[in-house]
Amino acid sequence: MRFFPIFTLTRQRENLYYIITAIIFSLSAWIVFKKLYPYPFITIDSYYYIGAAFENANACSWPIGYSKFIRLVGFLSHSHTLLVTIQYLILQASLIYFFITIREILQLRKITSLILFIVLFLNPLFIYGSNHIMSDLLFCSLSLCWICTLLRILKFPTLNHIIMQAILLTAIFSIRYTALFFPIITVIVLLISKQSVKRKIIGIILTFLLLGLFIQFTRIKMEEVSGVRQFPSAAGWKQACNALYMYANIVETDTAPVPERFKMLHQLTKSYFKNQHTHVDLYHIDQEFTTDSFYVAAYESPLMQYLRIKKGEDVDIFDFKNIAPLGPFFNSYGNYLITHHPIPYLLYVVLPDITAYISPFAEIYGMPNDLHYLWSNYMGTITKNWFGINNISIPESLINIRGYILRPYPTIFSIIHLTFFISLIVFSCLKYYKKIDQIKKYALATTISICLSNFIFTVLSAASVLRFQFMFIILEFTVTLFFIELIYKNSPLNQEN
Repeated sequence: MRFFPIFTLTRQRENLYYIITAIIFSLSAWIVFKKLYPYPFITIDSYYYIGAAFENANACSWPIGYSKFIRLVGFLSHSHTLLVTIQYLILQASLIYFFITIREILQLRKITSLILFIVLFLNPLFIYGSNHIMSDLLFCSLSLCWICTLLRILKFPTLNHIIMQAILLTAIFSIRYTALFFPIITVIVLLISKQSVKRKIIGIILTFLLLGLFIQFTRIKMEEVSGVRQFPSAAGWKQACNALYMYANIVETDTAPVPERFKMLHQLTKSYFKNQHTHVDLYHIDQEFTTDSFYVAAYESPLMQYLRIKKGEDVDIFDFKNIAPLGPFFNSYGNYLITHHPIPYLLYVVLPDITAYISPFAEIYGMPNDLHYLWSNYMGTITKNWFGINNISIPESLINIRGYILRPYPTIFSIIHLTFFISLIVFSCLKYYKKIDQIKKYALATTISICLSNFIFTVLSAASVLRFQFMFIILEFTVTLFFIELIYKNSPLNQEN
């Protein structure tokens, strides 16, 4: 009892205790961490984000939200330390908001709250993650705030909450297109919430108005850059890439003709797979350098061959103006192959994506060497100029420590996924949902829907790596804790005691 005074406090004072503890620990941990790792971690995606910030681009291969964030921080300072520190502080604030909201909505017991607190605030993954110049942690932070706002709309809806969630949703949408299904969740929450029909309609209209304005703005800017009005361009390349992962396994048996407009690309595809080529598949994404985007990035791929035919052998593949115009065409080609071969697509894309989701590949959270040195090309020069640095090297011992600390996380994520699904089945089969009030039911339904929707969305479109799952693993872990608490509370053994 002496070591955990939190157990003797009222719920309001507990929250204050937790908040103060979180702030003290978060600041102390970050100061120590930055003494050890004074430079940010920069990888291939980082260069695209920094390049778009440098050019103040309104359209690029990646969503523009994170680049705008880099540029916004740049108005204060181009210090890389300031950038990752602000990123870290936003994350910590969102975790506090999430923790307090979950405690209020789900009425977690003290021991459950303490476990959740430890996982959220004593987690080295989030500290290392915040030091990456990547969109992952900002997406996680804003998404958690959006979810908290939805849960508060369920319990005590106000106009401020409705406006806040619409703004947050638009910001999230600008950072990562994984949020494509988020508006559906918003609509459902607004419809089931206890508020006037007028306010529900205002909330739905405002949500889609802001999203519509952003999408239309992006489409117009895409047209200015590439000559094609689209949203987004990278999705077309990825869809064609997925189709090629599938088609590699059926090229020998497929003799069906394709529409005239696809004939050149299809001939390149068939010729590529029938001749000597690099063999890759989504069951072994850890064995190729792109982790599920080989046909987008590899010089030899049919998509790159087609690009060079259209743009010339010396085409700059890093120039968005060159690759964006082909997005819609590649999307159509990918959709054509997938819809005409649905069973192979399930076997060679969806099934390995399910495996990758449950057991995510560490990717940049493993021990990649490219996090610790700057590129020597044009993109590297932009990065050096933007941050005023010449290198980002750190001692090899600290690189190894990072690797050892992060090594267990793919396994940890797998355990959380499996425990979440098992506890959800038990919760449903034993009808424990009848033992909780309506607000808790709606809150659980909302968070579970987000997790399951993300699972479906991901396995149909991309192999999931560790960094794509931060926010969703937090939700799964939180819901699992509540399930276990409820199952234990209603177990015969506990009732006998």
